[in-house]
Amino acid sequence: MKLVGIVLLAVGLVGSGCATVGPISDAKVGPLAIAGSQVSFDFDCPEERIRLIRTDNTTIDLDICGVVRRYKSVASGNSGAPTHTWLDVTNSYPASALPAPLPPAKGK
Repeated sequence: MKLVGIVLLAVGLVGSGCATVGPISDAKVGPLAIAGSQVSFDFDCPEERIRLIRTDNTTIDLDICGVVRRYKSVASGNSGAPTHTWLDVTNSYPASALPAPLPPAKGK
């Protein structure tokens, strides 16, 4: 019964546009591909330790070396080839609105 609940929750999250993924370094294309290097630089945390908790395509919650931060995508440039920058908006939300950090990754 517990497994059915987990599966239904996962289906609901993916269907709603909110998904839980994994290491940010797995993102190779699109706006998420640049988030890892930007956040790694900002927090002096290796990309392998930055994990995506959830996303809705314009907002991402990241576990950055055990600390949760929220970023929003800001598009700039022309409409034919916009570029994306991730803006840290964590301080705009109460701590209760942010997800908990992820458990440590296996082998880390």
